[in-house]
Amino acid sequence: MTHRRLFTIFSICLVLHLAWPISVSAEPVMVNDVTHLNPIAVERVVTPKTIDEIRDLVRSHRGPISIGGGRFSMGGQIATDGSLFIDMRGMDRVVAFSPENRRITVEAGITWRKIQEAIDPHGLSVQIMQSYANFTVGGSLSVNAHGRYVGQGPLIGSVQSIKVILADGQLVEASPTQNPELFFGCVGGYGGLGIIVEATLALAENHQVAREVQKLDVTEYKNFFFTHIRNAPRAVFHNGDLYPPQYQTVMAITWSETDRPVTVPDRLMPLRNNTWADRLVLFGVSELPFGKELRADVLEPLRLRGNPVVWRNYEASYDVGQLEPASRARSTYVLQEYFIPVERFDEFVPQMARIFTRHRANILNVSIRHAKQDPGSLLAWAKAESFAFVVYYKQGVQAADREAVGVWTREVIDAALAVGGSYYLPYQIQATAEQFRRAYPRAEEFFALKRRVDPHYRFRNKLWDRYFPPAESGAGSLEHTDDLTERQVHLLKNYLRSEDQTYLTLPEWYIVYSADEYAAFLTDQRPSAFPFFHSIGQFWNLYRAVLGATWGAYPFNWGYNAMIGVIGISYSIEYALGGFYESSLGRLTEWIAQWNAGAPETEEDRFMRAVAREYAGFIHGTPWYEFPFAQKLGEFWAVQEAPGASAVRKWERRLSFTPAFAFKAAWGWLMKQATQATYDPEQFEIQAWTRELPGRPLRLHPRVRLLDPPDASSALLSLPRYEPFTATVTELARQGVQFVEIAGNRTIMITVIAPRDWKDARNRGRVIHEWEILTHPGQKRVALAVPVDRLHEVISSLEAEQVQIDHIYDY
Repeated sequence: MTHRRLFTIFSICLVLHLAWPISVSAEPVMVNDVTHLNPIAVERVVTPKTIDEIRDLVRSHRGPISIGGGRFSMGGQIATDGSLFIDMRGMDRVVAFSPENRRITVEAGITWRKIQEAIDPHGLSVQIMQSYANFTVGGSLSVNAHGRYVGQGPLIGSVQSIKVILADGQLVEASPTQNPELFFGCVGGYGGLGIIVEATLALAENHQVAREVQKLDVTEYKNFFFTHIRNAPRAVFHNGDLYPPQYQTVMAITWSETDRPVTVPDRLMPLRNNTWADRLVLFGVSELPFGKELRADVLEPLRLRGNPVVWRNYEASYDVGQLEPASRARSTYVLQEYFIPVERFDEFVPQMARIFTRHRANILNVSIRHAKQDPGSLLAWAKAESFAFVVYYKQGVQAADREAVGVWTREVIDAALAVGGSYYLPYQIQATAEQFRRAYPRAEEFFALKRRVDPHYRFRNKLWDRYFPPAESGAGSLEHTDDLTERQVHLLKNYLRSEDQTYLTLPEWYIVYSADEYAAFLTDQRPSAFPFFHSIGQFWNLYRAVLGATWGAYPFNWGYNAMIGVIGISYSIEYALGGFYESSLGRLTEWIAQWNAGAPETEEDRFMRAVAREYAGFIHGTPWYEFPFAQKLGEFWAVQEAPGASAVRKWERRLSFTPAFAFKAAWGWLMKQATQATYDPEQFEIQAWTRELPGRPLRLHPRVRLLDPPDASSALLSLPRYEPFTATVTELARQGVQFVEIAGNRTIMITVIAPRDWKDARNRGRVIHEWEILTHPGQKRVALAVPVDRLHEVISSLEAEQVQIDHIYDY
């Protein structure tokens, strides 16, 4: 029975009251970043509230783990495919605050804005942070952010200590003096070593600051900065805006401490989203002819007129909502950043400008910042005193647009590397592996540390997938060893699947079983006697049992449960209409035809019985809409009249089933077209980690592929999904194969057909539900949840007791 993700189409089925059995797979849970360029399908998203919750998650989850906060990184640094995604924003409390010592300890999911709100009444300000206050502290620490602070450098310079949860669930405190290697690896480590859960930060005084603006030629800027800004004792914030498209003019903006009264009464910048006027300006600057010149010559001088005085916290509390466009469906706004040794400033700028101009990059602004040398982080972007060039640009979202950006990005990286500089890692992952190694020469130290503290490669995201992939780390190469490891198999593409699916597929299979029962029933029974309404009740009782098995044990799968609800309602409507019709008009024509008096059966009844058998077998392995309804309609009308059969019954059958066949033929064609246009091809294989029992050599089933050569005790097998899965697993179990995991899961559901008085089910597994087979009153189906590593034992014992293994439900 092929799974198809057809929930939207099924909604129409509900309106039309007729849907035949099909299966779908649950929609993945997607996470994305602010650019909307990097959707990533994760296993699930959790938002813990305490350190202990995170430790439990790390200890219990067997697959990859990713960490996210505000999601302002722009290249997939927050997640990887199929990972458990830990959203840290539930960890947003102030743990300790000492105004007299200018120190605060916070949970990693807190935003800088919330810290500012806590410390501002005490006359304090954050010592170092980025310009926008929406980011979480943990995210800023993971990228080792910087801002516009004069005389400062990376954020790590204001961090007194951190607490980190490692891959084994251990909580470790680290600082420049305590566990320093872990401290200098985690800050700026992009979640590769562990989960930062707390940080203690140094604070500064919240002074009034006044703005001064000076327009300079770019060739004058470096000397201006070193002469007037670098050592100015009262300068707090500084940046230079380098204006496209000529890249010849810099607007130097400095905020310095002052005793003058503030001219803006707000202590923090009011939160606000981008207005229509802001968006109009952004569109004009990025898209209209001479828009960038208009900004440089008219709009910016107007914006920067006067000499306002504000609180330091006010200037440090920008809201990214001010930059958000109306839509990112066709284009989006992105950042890149390059770090250049201060003495090489004049060499780099013209090279960068030539690259932007040659590629017609839609650059909106280049902000020049200054940073002191990094004090020792393993992935330091400021290996020496540097100027940072923060490039803000607009790009399209299509694959060709992204490739074009990648070309000029790599050229700018080469230009930075040529003058001894580097580039920043939180943005689109365009750099080659060679560029990454040159820009971050201590990366090997970082990777060596990761091998020690995260030996199973638990913490992953797209950045580390790119530059420290599983094969390189030894985590996913599946090389010949004494035994396969959990780490190795869990990193395989398409290996992990959600365990709740083994339960959620049962209601779908019930509909297939019902089609089997109906076809078997018609062999020697009248259609009007079929228990349509009892079948409806069984379906919903079964679904209630499935909900009980999955509720609370797994994250609620809204998409899949909604799909089951829709097909259940459709099934119920179909059977209710069938029951009412067959028990009324159908039964009447049966009586007229003298069904029980030995009169010949109509050829129409024989034909419909044959179609029911054919259809029941067909949907075990093929979507219902592939069934040739149109062909069957033609064959239906071509059947010859049976001599002596009732003409009333004949025409009642023809008039009732003709519109049903015609509708299903048309609807099936529409469903097929929609499916092919909307969804990717299904995966027809599932992977299983197995061990052979001693003295029982593996003989491969014809449908099984050996993915990894069997070693001393383990093998990784690729098995067929859906109905062939049952026969394949049963045959392997007979050979003595023990399943360690199937698709990363340790529990699987099976159904058996047993006598109604069979009482031994609980010795085989946890009973989920059992129900009578309506057309065979002496038998019942029993659904059991079985540990995967006992599957071979359960199969063997059931066969010894001559209890029929009905189906093993994959994921």
